[in-house]
Amino acid sequence: MKFLSILFLLVFNLFGAETMDVSQKPKADLESVAKHAIKFGTGNASDVYVFIDPLCKYSRELMKKIEANKMLQLSNTYYIFLYRLPRLESEKIMQYILESADPKATLIEIMIDEETVELKNFEAKESTVKALQEIASVAATLDMTQRPYMISFDKDSKYCRVSEGTASCLEELE
Repeated sequence: MKFLSILFLLVFNLFGAETMDVSQKPKADLESVAKHAIKFGTGNASDVYVFIDPLCKYSRELMKKIEANKMLQLSNTYYIFLYRLPRLESEKIMQYILESADPKATLIEIMIDEETVELKNFEAKESTVKALQEIASVAATLDMTQRPYMISFDKDSKYCRVSEGTASCLEELE
C-alpha cells in the first residue's frame, strides 16, 4: 500500500509538472531565483531579468544606463543576477557583492563607480555559493552565452523579449 501511494504521488507530480505552459517556464524559473536578485526600479510595466558579469565591460555599460535613467526605473523593475562569464575570473567579486551589507550600493560602487576591492582574504559563505549556483542553473536553461543577457516580460503578456537567441516563451510566435 505504501508503495502504491508513493507511486501515485510520483505520477501525480510528473503530470502536474507537465501541465505548466511551456511559455511560462522561463518566467517561473526566473521568479524562483528572484530572491537572489539585486533590484533596480519599482515600475510595473515590465519585469526585466538581467544577467551580468561584474567584470564585463558591456555589463558595466548597461548598468550605467539603468542606474542613470530614473524614468526606466519608474516604469520597469530590473532584477539583476550575477552570472559569471567563463573567460572572466569574477566569482569572488560576485560573492563579495552578494554578501555585502547593501548589495545594490556595492554593485554600483564596483560596476558604475569602478572602485577596486581587495578580495585576497575574502571567503564566501556557503549560502552565497549556493545562491550563485541556483542562478547559474536557471541561466543554463536559457542557453545564454553573452553578458549582459536580458529577458523581459511585459505586464499581462505571456510572451517575452530576449536580448540574444530564443526562449521558450517565444516558441509560439515562430
